[in-house]
Amino acid sequence: MMNPQSVTTPEVVTTPIPPAIAEEIETFETEARRCLSGELSPDLFKPFRLQFGIYGQRQSGVQMVRVKIPFGGITANQLRRLADLVDRYATGVGHVTTRQDIQMHFVELQDVPTIMRGLAEVGLTTREACSNTVRNVTACHLAGVCSGEVFDVTPYAKTVAYHLLRNPLNQSLPRKFKIAFSGCAHDCALTPIHDIGLMAVKREDGTIGFRMVAGGGLGPLPRMAKVLREFTPMDELIPSIEAVIKVFDALGNRKNRHKARMKFVIDKLGFDEFKRRWEEAYVALGYSRPSTQPLRLLEHHDQPAPLIMPTRNGSTSVAGYSTNGYQNAGQDTPFEVWKRSNVIPQKQKGYVTAVIRLFMGDITVDQMRAVADLAERYSNGNLRTTITQNLVIRWISEDQIEAFYHDLAKCGLAEPGAERVEDIIACPGTDSCGLGITSSKGMARALAELFPAGRVPEDLAGVNVKISGCHNSCAQHHIATIGLHGVGKRIGDHTVPMYELHLGGRVNGTAKIGQLTVKLPAKAVPAAITHLLEVYRRDRQAGESLPTFIDRVGKNALKDELIPYTIVPSYEEDPTFYYDWEGEEPFVLEDHGPGECAGGALEMIENGILEADQELYLARLHIEKHQYAMAVNKSYRAVLAAAKALLVTEGLDPSTDAETLSEFDHRIAKKGIVPALYRDLVGKIGDLGSKENTEQFAKEKMAFAKGFVDACRAVTEQMGKDLKLTPLASVTETVAVSPLAAEEAKPTPVASALAPTGAPVYDLRGVACPLNYVKTKLRLEMMEAGERLEVWLDAGEPIRNVPMSLKNDGHKVLSQEPLEPEALHYRVLVEKVGE
Repeated sequence: MMNPQSVTTPEVVTTPIPPAIAEEIETFETEARRCLSGELSPDLFKPFRLQFGIYGQRQSGVQMVRVKIPFGGITANQLRRLADLVDRYATGVGHVTTRQDIQMHFVELQDVPTIMRGLAEVGLTTREACSNTVRNVTACHLAGVCSGEVFDVTPYAKTVAYHLLRNPLNQSLPRKFKIAFSGCAHDCALTPIHDIGLMAVKREDGTIGFRMVAGGGLGPLPRMAKVLREFTPMDELIPSIEAVIKVFDALGNRKNRHKARMKFVIDKLGFDEFKRRWEEAYVALGYSRPSTQPLRLLEHHDQPAPLIMPTRNGSTSVAGYSTNGYQNAGQDTPFEVWKRSNVIPQKQKGYVTAVIRLFMGDITVDQMRAVADLAERYSNGNLRTTITQNLVIRWISEDQIEAFYHDLAKCGLAEPGAERVEDIIACPGTDSCGLGITSSKGMARALAELFPAGRVPEDLAGVNVKISGCHNSCAQHHIATIGLHGVGKRIGDHTVPMYELHLGGRVNGTAKIGQLTVKLPAKAVPAAITHLLEVYRRDRQAGESLPTFIDRVGKNALKDELIPYTIVPSYEEDPTFYYDWEGEEPFVLEDHGPGECAGGALEMIENGILEADQELYLARLHIEKHQYAMAVNKSYRAVLAAAKALLVTEGLDPSTDAETLSEFDHRIAKKGIVPALYRDLVGKIGDLGSKENTEQFAKEKMAFAKGFVDACRAVTEQMGKDLKLTPLASVTETVAVSPLAAEEAKPTPVASALAPTGAPVYDLRGVACPLNYVKTKLRLEMMEAGERLEVWLDAGEPIRNVPMSLKNDGHKVLSQEPLEPEALHYRVLVEKVGE
């Protein structure tokens, strides 16, 4: 690796900080000092801090600083300044994100103003890289050099980014807002997953503009954007964007951040009504159609340096380059392997773009300085970050690319496989993120062994792997061929790090959210993915790619193949399952504050269906081994597990099999939520527990159980976070009150010295999360708007989570106070708010 002492690093060229920005930084510095001195509470300082792109980490007392890099464009001079700041004030490692930003971690708050000034001197800022603002505007890293582009979107992305930066229109939005630009239908910038996506198009008469989509987003409830304008003229670009932001600002949910993104506004209004509101906002902003004001573009100088000349033949069909990067990898030199996957011919004859692969987006300060030098030595001093967490240098003369490679190798950055399946994308996860649940980077390192750089078989061309440490999808796992996001699962006294596996996601072509297929213990993920690839190679059709295979075979068949890998042994049997990748201590779920109870209920339901699938898998194994009585028993357990999963929506967790079957019949089956075939389960599966020892009997019972589990799964897949189950058809039958419902309806004796509230009391002491929330939610649904309910809850998780979740549902929490001096239980007074 290159010795930094052997190279003289050029001085960073700075310019005076504009007075308005200097004043802005001074204001931040003043507030930061007040926070550090205790004069200002951290909670009050937090929104202000986020507005300036400064995140708190999971480690107390240190910050993550996010630097905005609009469209990914950064100069060698700016990269050197970043290296200096990361070296002095952070960990010595920078991190390129999936929004083309660059982050530094473990920064002391007292050092942040100095970092801001250092960035401002070279034209960089952290402003609005976080918080409820327009985040970094992204664009394809090949914009301007791509042979397939309609036109260069760079100046448009830059103009929009700087037009919205510090713009009063976007300083206090309901939630974050994301914009992306793509130059062609290949859609490198992933426009469908953005609040606004803009794709370059050209009319038959040669007029250029943008196809504008709106309402995309990932996270817990992913959505693909819909077309707002098939053609947006250039002079209407900024007005069109401002009008969308205006509608979002006016109608976004400011009470519940879990439902605050623009996609939820569209869900509530419907897209046609949203479009009508957008048109009204467009006119209300003072614009008319067509605009008479031409769009004034900001320039971005990115031409080749005079000394870099094209090669003599100047062809863009360069010998030795490959569209998939996997040809003859075993017979080639390291340079040739790297060139095939990491070098892209430009539309300008004789020039190429080199992709510098950064493992999970990380780059050391020595590597930053070396890359800055290479950008000036072999190109024009410009670089771009990519949404796949890499760097690119464009405008390299084709006949200099081998010399460039050897210099790149000296600083440890010549790994092949850029933008291929081995180029795994992962967020920071529990390494630093306060919201991280699992070690996404640790998982990425474990999976790297399955996909050796430059040696992955050709049949995995076009496949990608993305890993998020939580459901927020910072690594964009929903649109990956193989996507993973971290969760935790309690088993007895221990917690298992788990990953939900999403398959078949993509943006290129027909955009599609990957299907959640199974939930896997972290320890089993590499083996599960290995088996998935084995199944693909075993069952694929001639010439069929993995994404096409996933689409054809479908979720259920792949789930059946992967069920064996979902089984978690007890802690006593194998404690390694209870450690995260690279973890030195048993896995624990960090307390992230008041929880989202509806999410916990959904997890209980998902786990119940998964348990049912596991029981069916074991039933099939027992039949294959001629253990028919055991197979019948496992089928019976599968029915019970699926029935209990649906009963969560009724706030129930029955303790006996008889209660489960009875309550399912009363509360689920007789309402028509499942087919009539599954009414009166007691009569139909009573003999599932028998010891009849014939193959035919076992297969019949397993088939019944599988049909029941599939029916329950279909119901849950149609259910939203409101936990409401939809009947298959109208049900006229009068449903009798079940034994447990009758027990719940009995009045609760008041055992508190507190003054009565006058509201009916619902005693949920002893009821754990999230069932206490579900029960309260159901009780409120039976009340009129404005009526009040007094709910009694245990201390700990119940009092922390349930009131917050009721607020998230839109209800008013009027008070909460201990029921007794010891504060073992609390009463919460809730007022129902109408729809």
